Amino acid sequence: MNEQNLIPFTERSESEVREYNSKGGKASGETRRRKRDMKQKMKALLELPAASNDQEQLEALGVDPEDMDNEMVLVMAMFLNAANGDTKAFDRVMQILGKDIGHEELALKKRELKLKEKAASEEKNSAETIIRIVDDI
Repeated sequence: MNEQNLIPFTERSESEVREYNSKGGKASGETRRRKRDMKQKMKALLELPAASNDQEQLEALGVDPEDMDNEMVLVMAMFLNAANGDTKAFDRVMQILGKDIGHEELALKKRELKLKEKAASEEKNSAETIIRIVDDI
């Protein structure tokens, strides 16, 4: 884009600014409606009954027939991928369960480090205090 053609809104007339704002608002509304519609369509697809071959797999895993919808098919696929060693699928399963191991371990390590730093700082202060006391004697 040619930067010489860019004119800031502060240098445009009120009517031009209003026109551009109107176009932006309309485009934003259209995007929101499109995203809303896509979300509704996805929910509708996920609520549909699972295909017969998927139902057989779900049945083999012991899933209740009432729960055999496309959402369960996706959950099953993620579970099977994790069981077969797919670490990303495993991480996602753990995240869904609220057991996001990576973040918990990281938080624990950060707490341990802070405690070690605090203990080292207190130990250093104690040693300096003892040296001062001995020097004063």
